[in-house]
Amino acid sequence: MNKQYYLKDKKAMIYWEKPGGQDKDGFPVKGGYVPFAPELLWCYARQLSQNQRYASAYYDVNETRFFVFNHILDIDVYDFIFYRDKWYQITRVDTMDDYKSDMFVYVKDCEKGEIPRPSEVLPYEPCGRSGM
Repeated sequence: MNKQYYLKDKKAMIYWEKPGGQDKDGFPVKGGYVPFAPELLWCYARQLSQNQRYASAYYDVNETRFFVFNHILDIDVYDFIFYRDKWYQITRVDTMDDYKSDMFVYVKDCEKGEIPRPSEVLPYEPCGRSGM
């Protein structure tokens, strides 16, 4: 197989949650969701098979899709992926070859209340959590 099966011909964006803080006067500043990179990331994406969906439902997760990204270290559970005008929430991250190769990111469809509001989506910040 040797990575040829997972042709990364699609693009998606990973968003991580930036916690709020305080301004110089001590007032709270609302956080939001920051893109992982300045541009969309190349990935492989496909829906899970019915057997995989049943297995995830057994653990009460309801995963619906998975993505394969190149080596990225800072993906966490509960981060979001925006792909083809739809929001997904990360439920599980599997790695190949101990974080040296592809990362398999399993997601579930976001419910209406989980989707970040447009006012919560912040612009990209270099040297954010991703360290890019």
